[in-house]
Amino acid sequence: MITSNVDICNMALDYCNIRNITSLDEETKASKKCAMWYDTVRRSLLVNLNASFSINRAILVEVADFVPVYGYEKAYKLPHDCLQVLNLDSPIRDKYYQIEGNYLYCNNHNKIVKIRYISDVKEVTKFDSEFCDLFALQLAEKICLPLTEDEQKTSLIKQLAEKKYIETSAKYGRDNRMIVINEPKYRQAKVYSEIQDFNYPAK
Repeated sequence: MITSNVDICNMALDYCNIRNITSLDEETKASKKCAMWYDTVRRSLLVNLNASFSINRAILVEVADFVPVYGYEKAYKLPHDCLQVLNLDSPIRDKYYQIEGNYLYCNNHNKIVKIRYISDVKEVTKFDSEFCDLFALQLAEKICLPLTEDEQKTSLIKQLAEKKYIETSAKYGRDNRMIVINEPKYRQAKVYSEIQDFNYPAK
C-alpha cells in the first residue's frame, strides 16, 4: 500500500532500476534527485489532471477593508491550499473574475462567492492508485537520466508516462463531466459564440 512520499519515490526508482531509499533526507544522489523533483511533479499533475480527490468547494468571504488600486471592486481571499480555481457559482460567470496572488477579484456585489478549486493535496493516502502510478512514472522520467545516464531507459519511461497520462486523464474526465445548464436560447447562443471566439480567435 502506498502511504508516503518515500513510497512514491521508490516506485519511481523501481522504474529506473535504482536501489530504493528509506528517506528523502538520505545523503544519496537518488534521494536528493527525488526530493528536488517531488513537489514540482505533484503540483503539476494536480493542476493539469483535475484529479477527483483534489477537487474541493469553498465559500469565500469578501475582504471588508479592500480598497482597489483600479479595476475590480471586490476582493475575496482564496483558501490556503488553492492551486487553481475551476469555476465560480456557474460556468456562465467564469469570465468575470481575476486571480492575482492569493486573492480572487471581481465585481460581484454579493458578500460571499462560491468556488470549486484544485487543492494542494500533500497526503499520499488521499491519492488513488492511478495517480500514484502516473506520479511515479513522471518522477522517474525526471530523475532517470541524471541517475543512470541511460537515454534508452529514460525514453522508455517517457513513453510509459505519456501513455499512463492519457489513460489517467480520461479517467478523471469521466469522473468530472461538464455540467449542462438550462438557459434561454438567446443566452445559449451568446455563450456558444463566446466559446467559439475564445477557442478560435479571428485571424
